[in-house]
Amino acid sequence: MRPWIFLVLSALLQVGWLFSLRQTEGFTRLVPLLFYGFFGLTSAYCLSRSLDGIPMSTAYAVWTGISVAGTAMVDLAVFRQLDLSRLLCIALILAGSTGLRIASEPHARPGAGPTSPPATDPVGDAR
Repeated sequence: MRPWIFLVLSALLQVGWLFSLRQTEGFTRLVPLLFYGFFGLTSAYCLSRSLDGIPMSTAYAVWTGISVAGTAMVDLAVFRQLDLSRLLCIALILAGSTGLRIASEPHARPGAGPTSPPATDPVGDAR
């Protein structure tokens, strides 16, 4: 569960990163630039921590989906830049991200889970 918390946090920080990028106005404003650095680095850190328990392709797809949805909400709330066709496409992205989350749970993969034996001998094959 902890990797998923890091993943969601990373995606939300990504929304802040994108919002602050827009506010830098071509990297000419200092305060938004500082927020840009903070959100970007913190998002990357949380994403890397999520990879401890989530396959990279799944993490990236879900991270992107949450980031797109969050950015769309900011566009709608702050900039009033969203239409029905974009909302429908975002809904499809979120549906796919949710499907990846469900498919990556241990019960969805035969033989996966906390009771499965390790795939390799921890000592190694050289004796």
